[in-house]
Amino acid sequence: MAAQSKLLLPSHRSLTNLLSHLTSLYVRYRSKISRGVYLTLFVALVNRIRNAINEQKAAAAREGDRPQPTPETPSAKRKKVELNREFFQNLFKLLKIVIPGVRSKELRLLVSHTFFLIVRTLISLYVAELDGKLVSALVRGKGKDFLLGIVWWMVVAVPATFTNSMLSYHQCKLALQYRTRLTQHIHSKYLSQMTFYTLGNLDDRIKNADQLITVDVSKFSNSLAELYSNLAKPVLDMMIYNYQLSRNVGGEGLFAMALLVQVSANVMRVLTPPFGRYVADEARLEGEYRFSHSRLIDSSEEVALYGGHDAEKTTLDKGYFTLIKHVNHILRRRLYHGMMEDFVIKYFWGALGLMLCSVPVFFKVPGARGNSLGDRTESMKTLGLDTIEFC
Repeated sequence: MAAQSKLLLPSHRSLTNLLSHLTSLYVRYRSKISRGVYLTLFVALVNRIRNAINEQKAAAAREGDRPQPTPETPSAKRKKVELNREFFQNLFKLLKIVIPGVRSKELRLLVSHTFFLIVRTLISLYVAELDGKLVSALVRGKGKDFLLGIVWWMVVAVPATFTNSMLSYHQCKLALQYRTRLTQHIHSKYLSQMTFYTLGNLDDRIKNADQLITVDVSKFSNSLAELYSNLAKPVLDMMIYNYQLSRNVGGEGLFAMALLVQVSANVMRVLTPPFGRYVADEARLEGEYRFSHSRLIDSSEEVALYGGHDAEKTTLDKGYFTLIKHVNHILRRRLYHGMMEDFVIKYFWGALGLMLCSVPVFFKVPGARGNSLGDRTESMKTLGLDTIEFC
């Protein structure tokens, strides 16, 4: 045993010396390594955008070369819902309707909404730093600093609550403005040149026009208002929090963490069911079920005269249970997807965030805070809140 320990000891020392040498080299050339990492990330981002554009062009070319389906073919009955060139073209056409110009009220609301989004991100970052100072003061036993931090905490709560309320207000106002613009545009088209009569009696390509104008326009306006907030907030958070994290743990740790998050996000994207298609099918079934009731009301005299209530009941029951079956299918798929999403986002990404926060604690990072208990606690708390908010 003694001989074995003597044989293992030099290898252990050589491994320790190698790690120490690599660490010293990393600390010495850390600035150059960070620049290389940032340059690599920028080049990868540009390359990814270029590949996405080329894929969209190739998809558009394939769609142009493909023969148009006839009404008898199944592809003409159900069109695949996806984020392609046609989707963005239709979205931009709708955006021109809801935001008619640079002097419109909608654009002013968007600018104001963007301002409050930036303010909320900066406040969140400051609150994370303030929370770290409060915990550090508790650990060090500094009562004066702790009470001063509590005072600042209550002071910051005033603009924070105002900002959150203003964000909700702007989102609701945007949804109302979008709906107003779309409704006015649809009314002008629908009630001109006998379009309403053509849709109801001569052309059956668009069914349930009443639902499309009332319910679907409202849902689309709310979703469009939420879309900007859901896209703008992560982008702002990513830019500001990544800058703050890179100052504390370096670009290398941030790059490794982003790589792991990207891989897990790709896995989730592959395993995610097509909920967009499910929602579209649900809306279609809802419309058909509602149309069955409307048709019964319009044809109530004929149904009563010929005693067709049993047949109408069968039709209504069939439409309802078809809808319920589809909704139950969506609920089951959301159950499994929610379990996977909670595990990856809350626990797996949370573990990655804790590992990222531990870098300045276990390793000496140039430019980071001191290595005392209070400094480590403050850094851990600040970075921890940043990571949770970022995820």
